[in-house]
Amino acid sequence: MVIVAIRYMILAVERFKNSDNRTIEELFYGVQREIVNELMDCAIVLMIDTLLNSIREYYNASECQIAELVSLFISKLPENWKNRFQMPKAA
Repeated sequence: MVIVAIRYMILAVERFKNSDNRTIEELFYGVQREIVNELMDCAIVLMIDTLLNSIREYYNASECQIAELVSLFISKLPENWKNRFQMPKAA
């Protein structure tokens, strides 16, 4: 079974080489970039969430005030960044 699995992997790699112009290295770095972008998005959201919790606690801000603050913040971002965040609905 191991020999069959190895043979299948060799055939899959050969089929990939013939059907895709990208190298394994290009695919690896593409996946790596996507992972880094996802990690950065998570880190940014965590930092903003922590900041909002601190504002909520320190200033006793209501959820409506927090939503307005987030909407204002997102509206000030560059256009390509706005797409990465969903704007909350301010009441």
